[in-house]
Amino acid sequence: MKIKNISKFFLLASGIFILTSCKKEANSIFDMFEDVTVTFNNSDPKAVVDYKQVNDNTEVWVDFTINSAKEDMYTVTVERTTGTGFDRSTVYTLSNDQRRSFSNVYKYTMQRDGKTSFRVFARNQKGVYIGDGYKKVVVEGNPSYKVYANRIIYLPDTVAKVQPSFFSLNDGTSFSYNNGSTNAAKIDFGIYRRMYTNSSGGIEYAINLYSPSTPVIPLTVYDLSSWNPKRTTKFSAPVTSQATPFVNSAVSGSTIEALAKARTINLNATVGATAAAGLAAGSAVFFLTPEGKYGMMVINSVTSDYEKRPLINVSVKIQN
Repeated sequence: MKIKNISKFFLLASGIFILTSCKKEANSIFDMFEDVTVTFNNSDPKAVVDYKQVNDNTEVWVDFTINSAKEDMYTVTVERTTGTGFDRSTVYTLSNDQRRSFSNVYKYTMQRDGKTSFRVFARNQKGVYIGDGYKKVVVEGNPSYKVYANRIIYLPDTVAKVQPSFFSLNDGTSFSYNNGSTNAAKIDFGIYRRMYTNSSGGIEYAINLYSPSTPVIPLTVYDLSSWNPKRTTKFSAPVTSQATPFVNSAVSGSTIEALAKARTINLNATVGATAAAGLAAGSAVFFLTPEGKYGMMVINSVTSDYEKRPLINVSVKIQN
């Protein structure tokens, strides 16, 4: 029995020895691309070598040198990533004399609040990734706009006049007719709806907005003649299919301004004659405040609350 146990022990020890002697160290992701190095050069005040904080619409430089010690590089990519994920990349095709070392200055104008990172990496002749030097630089855009999400504006009630049907774009607050007069300096617009008969004979409502400074208030039951001061914010007509641009394109004060300036902003009141042409879900109104601030208001939904009071849900982005 003792000899049998010794034999089992010998076989087990031999197996362990064979396994350990045949074991091969796997490459670690942290050292398998060490042949490629990247240097970010501090060649100019605009250059970023690690982290830089800038204002909206500021040009930054990614001045880089990438080297490969053992393998030829055929392309070099500058990849830009925002807080919401991959954004865009720029690819440089290298000449024969740039196979082991390549330098360039990538220039980019920051038009996005928050952090944007840049990394530089190389690929070989087969298009296989061979390294980025385990480095990246980060540029953070200072806040350049305000956002007010999912604000509720009720359609007006004409008896008690307590529903908050007026709205301030500067602070995202709703007001009723009853407290509107004391807050007139804040209020940019009110909303109302007009009933009409559609082509099928059904009843529908077109929702529009109006500035307190419009010469003729469309909702005659509300007397705004004593409101003072009356803000003179100007509006565009409603623009359809703007939910995605609101999220993905209006990402800084300068991009909001560019989007707004692409529209005609000269209305004291919108005049949509149908539900689709008025303040409809997915549409947006662009505006310019008396202080010279551009903005965008998107209609998230046209609905009612649990008491069946009609309302619109809006989100606003406005320049600081």
